[in-house]
Amino acid sequence: MNRFAKFFILCLILSFSTMALAQVGDLPRTAPEQQGMSSAAVERFIDSLFAVPETHLHHVMVLRHGAVVAEAHPAPFSPEYGHIEYSASKTFVALGVGAAIDENRLRLTDRVASFFPEKMPDTIAPWLAQMTVRDLLIMGSGLEINYSALRANNDDWIRAFLATKPKHEPGTHFYYDSMCSYMLSAIVQRVTGKTLLQYLQEKFFTPMHITEADWEQCPQGYNTGGWGLRVQAESLAKLGILLLNRGNWNDQQLVSAQWIDEATSKQIECAATNIPPTDGNQGYCYQIWRSKYPGSFRADGALAQYVVCVPQFDLVVVINSISYHGHDLLGCIWDHLIPAIVSDQPLPAQNKAAKHLQKKCDAFIQPIAQGKATSKLAKQLARDGKISITPENGNPLTITLTDDKHLTLDWNYAGHNINGARLAYGMWEVDATTHALPLYSITARNRFAGITPDFVCAGNYAWTSPSVLTMTVYYPNWISARTVTVDFKARTVSVNDNFSPRRTDVLPF
Repeated sequence: MNRFAKFFILCLILSFSTMALAQVGDLPRTAPEQQGMSSAAVERFIDSLFAVPETHLHHVMVLRHGAVVAEAHPAPFSPEYGHIEYSASKTFVALGVGAAIDENRLRLTDRVASFFPEKMPDTIAPWLAQMTVRDLLIMGSGLEINYSALRANNDDWIRAFLATKPKHEPGTHFYYDSMCSYMLSAIVQRVTGKTLLQYLQEKFFTPMHITEADWEQCPQGYNTGGWGLRVQAESLAKLGILLLNRGNWNDQQLVSAQWIDEATSKQIECAATNIPPTDGNQGYCYQIWRSKYPGSFRADGALAQYVVCVPQFDLVVVINSISYHGHDLLGCIWDHLIPAIVSDQPLPAQNKAAKHLQKKCDAFIQPIAQGKATSKLAKQLARDGKISITPENGNPLTITLTDDKHLTLDWNYAGHNINGARLAYGMWEVDATTHALPLYSITARNRFAGITPDFVCAGNYAWTSPSVLTMTVYYPNWISARTVTVDFKARTVSVNDNFSPRRTDVLPF
């Protein structure tokens, strides 16, 4: 092969690689003042988010008039990494249903039973027979299912759902159930002949240039719908813009404005109304929540995955995180960001404040263990460069001291197998070729099916005292992290996952 041919092939490879990640940076970036906002006030909002306790922010984006005015992706997270969205996935389900209705493939009044006659129980309860597509959209199926148990204990989720006896007349009682969203995903696949993800790619993702998306699948091959979508934060920002523009993207109507108006309007009461306004009692729409600020609504996923839309100000806020105080994060928007909006017209430039905001956003980083790079004890314990211990769970833990500021960790604990995770002292070491499955709080059968490996693994460590080694492994193109602390003096291994920050397993060795 001559030099020109090699150069041509290299250019093709680089071109395809760029195309694969080209959606990052699609949206315009401007200083807040260009969109009528104060940089200093936006900075106070960002600071308020990072001050919320028991919260690790992974991606934050603030947009006004379709432009990004501030964003933070604390290392080892990065804009090009997809993020699991939990129940924020549901809002994409609503888009798929709306598109199918626009194409006359589906109606809100269609009976759920009509799509799956072969999976219906022998005796059909009257309320089950009358359940409609709209009932699923508003979480008003009439069923009260332990959906975690259903998806963990069954291979045929549709049959198990339809075998559950309703407790209420459909459409009359709100009961939040991710299986309603799953059933909508299955219905879209039935009427289009495509998985929900494929249909969304055709109708929405291609024109919106969302190139990086995957979605978990159930054992029957349907996208899970109510959870399991993985996309980049900028794709969530595009979703917010599409919703604010009533289904219009670059002068192309991807779904009818009427559908977006319905999908973002309260359709059913979802919580107690005799208490002061909260972000949990404003009503439920079509797979979308109403929010506390007048006219606002949001996509909402577990552990604080948010796309918040405020039509009054043409404002979108995207948050990906691990947080147990999600409503405090939403409160930061109402208390700190809304006051940052000064005008619908550009303001005089505040270059110093805008640069300070940008510098701060670029400097955020996930917590790093504080201590020393090595310890006298490490050298005493190492045999052939390795420290091996066997905690009570019986699985050996091996620490390989690769050099003065790096080590690798191998350990299988509670179903999470860390294979050769590379950790750096004082910084995040990123390895983009990890084959291990990351930690995941959902135990559904077939979990991870439909999700494209490899997973990025990032790690850091420090000797936090002469006898204590702290190591953290993060999965920044997923969501989860595990911190392992070995106390050689106390002879214990402590394990903490960011899914459950208040719980620490302590294993003697």
